[in-house]
Amino acid sequence: MSSVHDSVVEVFVARFGLDPETVVADANFDDLGLDSLSQIELATALKKRLGIVITDEELSEISVVGDIVALVEQKGAAVR
Repeated sequence: MSSVHDSVVEVFVARFGLDPETVVADANFDDLGLDSLSQIELATALKKRLGIVITDEELSEISVVGDIVALVEQKGAAVR
């Protein structure tokens, strides 16, 4: 796994109290118990953690963890 993937997983775990083993690339938000408000919270947490902005439009097109990782990588987040 990439360090971006690990950082995204850390955000899911810290923000939503999820088991890291459940935050896999093909896990969709419904499987993880995230509703639309949780997705907005996720975008905010990713901005704080990685310094990237995910727009509402981008968020509406994302449904699985792997999509978030790919978007973060595309935006060139500074992994900390």
